[in-house]
Amino acid sequence: MTKGQTVNFYDTWQLHFGDLPAVGHLMRSRLTSRWLRVHSLPNAKRYAEDQNEYAELLHRHNQVATEILGSGHVFVVAHAWGDVEDFRSVFRDIGWACRTGLVDATLTVLSNGEHPDERIVLGNGLLDWAPGSWDDLIRDVADDRVGSLVVYNPRTGEAYAPYDGGADVFVRTSERVAELRDRWRDWQSAHPDGL
Repeated sequence: MTKGQTVNFYDTWQLHFGDLPAVGHLMRSRLTSRWLRVHSLPNAKRYAEDQNEYAELLHRHNQVATEILGSGHVFVVAHAWGDVEDFRSVFRDIGWACRTGLVDATLTVLSNGEHPDERIVLGNGLLDWAPGSWDDLIRDVADDRVGSLVVYNPRTGEAYAPYDGGADVFVRTSERVAELRDRWRDWQSAHPDGL
């Protein structure tokens, strides 16, 4: 996708992920063979407490995101629980959400398959990924100011889903998972289920 070229998020998402909503924890439960988790900090520490830890966190996230997203235009997908106004109230005052068009996005409201009485509101925007250029987004997720996000490369069908504590990545094949697992071995959990 190049600047000025229009790619429909929903068409490309369906091509790579079918009807699965772009919500990290839902993806993780259904795409186990295409999933890998990396931690933001050594020893699976969840939150950074000083500038050295933030530097490490940003280093890891930028490296992982760049591997998955490449460079160029990608989609960012955010979700909120509740209704459209709940979504807008979360993102309306966040600078990166405004820059990506997420705040003004057409929103989709879905029933949560795990809890049918709950609603998931999804919106997507476009960002131009480059290492270091979206550190505010990474920090907002890492500090739990916003929930998990999914950043999706429509060219490759791979996705980076940061959360407060690390990132889940969803790649094309189990072979690619094995390659990345070897590369990022020190950033993963020793727990058998990968969490």
